[in-house]
Amino acid sequence: MAKVTMRLPGVTARKTALKDLEQRLDVNESLESLIETMQGFEAKFGMSTIEFYSRFTAGKLGDSRDFIKWAGAFDDYYYLLRTHFRHRNEAA
Repeated sequence: MAKVTMRLPGVTARKTALKDLEQRLDVNESLESLIETMQGFEAKFGMSTIEFYSRFTAGKLGDSRDFIKWAGAFDDYYYLLRTHFRHRNEAA
């Protein structure tokens, strides 16, 4: 039996819009989770993430497990911001 594919106008656009919305929700949830993680480390160590990251990358803090997790959370946060907003700017 032959396979028939029907394409209705607007369906592809709606699917694309839904996929984009789903991706934005995932990004927002990820960003919120990373911010909560970084705030927890800020409270624990009494410094901002920016101050921590600057000192950490300069080799002034050592490489404890918490510091590696904190740096990883900041790296992930920064990556999501760069890729998410670059994607949005290209679409505009």
